Amino acid sequence: MLKKIIAPAIALTFAITTLTILGLNLTNLAQSHIEDKDYFIKVNRQANVAIVEPNYGYYFHPDPEVEGDPTGQVLYQALSELNQEYGVKEAMMVRFERKGYMIPNLYVFLKSNQPQQTLAESQSPDQLSM
Repeated sequence: MLKKIIAPAIALTFAITTLTILGLNLTNLAQSHIEDKDYFIKVNRQANVAIVEPNYGYYFHPDPEVEGDPTGQVLYQALSELNQEYGVKEAMMVRFERKGYMIPNLYVFLKSNQPQQTLAESQSPDQLSM
């Protein structure tokens, strides 16, 4: 009788422990991936504008040796990616104060509100040859 109760209890405990450890590792992996990025791109297709924001984790990191780049030079790296996808008309650096830090943002005005691959797929072969 005791073996019928102990074996399932041990198996259930092992399964719960394993799932908990896997869940914690997946959360840590997702957070570490986000922390590795220097900037994030938010595209507003209705306004043909993309906003490139720095990783706020660098500005508000608990370790004083980790600090963000107040010049915003790293944000300009997003221009090549945006130019390939949408085309870039103009870019404008904007800075604002948040929690005592000057935070740069890059406003990018786009030529198209749809990625280039979507435009090429939506056009007929006759339109592309012109």
